[in-house]
Amino acid sequence: MNEVSRQDSKMTPDRQHSLNITNSIFKSEQDTVEQFHTVLLDKSMSYDTLLSEYRQLGQRYESLLKQATKLTRIGDVAQRRLMNAQKEMEYQNMLLDKQSRDIEKANSELQEKNSQLNETLTEIELMNDILEGERRKAENLLLNILPSVIAYRLQSGEEIIADKFDDVTVLFADIVGFTELSARVSATTIVKILNDIFSRFDALLDNHNVEKIKTIGDCYMLAAGIPVPYKHHMELVASMAFAMNHELENYVKETGHQISMRIGLHSGPVVAGIIGTKKFVYDLWGDTVNTASRMESSGVAGRIHCSEVVYANLNDKYIFEERGTIEVKGKGTMMTYFLIGAK
Repeated sequence: MNEVSRQDSKMTPDRQHSLNITNSIFKSEQDTVEQFHTVLLDKSMSYDTLLSEYRQLGQRYESLLKQATKLTRIGDVAQRRLMNAQKEMEYQNMLLDKQSRDIEKANSELQEKNSQLNETLTEIELMNDILEGERRKAENLLLNILPSVIAYRLQSGEEIIADKFDDVTVLFADIVGFTELSARVSATTIVKILNDIFSRFDALLDNHNVEKIKTIGDCYMLAAGIPVPYKHHMELVASMAFAMNHELENYVKETGHQISMRIGLHSGPVVAGIIGTKKFVYDLWGDTVNTASRMESSGVAGRIHCSEVVYANLNDKYIFEERGTIEVKGKGTMMTYFLIGAK
């Protein structure tokens, strides 16, 4: 199949019809011209025959004109269709251009929104990091104020925390000579001295598994067997008492401040709980606390003063010195002992 045939095979029916009419007109015109030449060259033709031939040629030309007119109309229709098709194509192209611009605009807006979203997410992540940091700070602050077990109970929603413990050992330690020292140095120095001493005591807490309760002026209070009961709470507090005395001796050697410490121990039942809603305090109540405080206040500087309960439970492991019967404020007569050291 040649190129023309291939092109014709792709033509629409209307175009093929128009081409057929055109070919027919051209062929008829060619035949008419050849007939006209034949008539002009034939000298032997009679007048009547010549007149008849001319009439036929006239009819042929008239037919050709009609077909040419028809072809012209077909061409006009085809041209209008082509123009309409071109306009439709231009309109479609215009729509496509508009759609393309709209898509580009939407894509640009989407990229801008995506950029804004990423910025927002970054800000949210930053805020989350800040909040997490503040949460950790608050949690660490709470853990510095309260025992961890109590802090977690408070965070979990418990509003009233009050526990009774049947057997706990309480220690009170008081700095002797601190009042005289306070009269000789500045307030800033006093605070620094107390901070240095109590910070050394704080550093001992974890190693001895005891719980610091509070400080009252130059008095330091701790306990063992709370907030989680522990069978050997007396041994823990006794060991802590020796460690505290050792730290204070080192501090006196380093600074030259003439101070010492009274320590009092007692064991028994207590009630422990949270006081306050803004400034939380984990505190202990009961006769055991009062007696431990009396052991400290009626004690001797540089020594560990114990009740008979502590002596009865630890005399097989530790060396005691019997102090004898003394009058204890609010308690009457009591047999007390000094804790000397481990056996």
